[in-house]
Amino acid sequence: MSSEEDKPPAPPVRLTSNRGGGDRIDSAAPVDMKPLPKEPDDADRKKKTLKNKIKVSKASHNDSKPNISYPTNFEHTVHVGFDAITGEFTYKSSDAD
Repeated sequence: MSSEEDKPPAPPVRLTSNRGGGDRIDSAAPVDMKPLPKEPDDADRKKKTLKNKIKVSKASHNDSKPNISYPTNFEHTVHVGFDAITGEFTYKSSDAD
């Protein structure tokens, strides 16, 4: 480590003690002197979102959607209804019509 570039960065400077002596009335935390990290690019942010991952997985599933046919030899034997006022189900047989 002979050059300045090979040296690790200096540790952050502590402005106050962590030990509570009760001496100070103003116990506000010191402001961090390090600069904030740079914001990620919009392209990187878009790649990492969960919503995009779900969209990609749904798109791949839509291509392999099976073709389901209609039922064969269907007979309507019972009609089920719902009365919203009473909350009861009603049943009618197709033979009663």
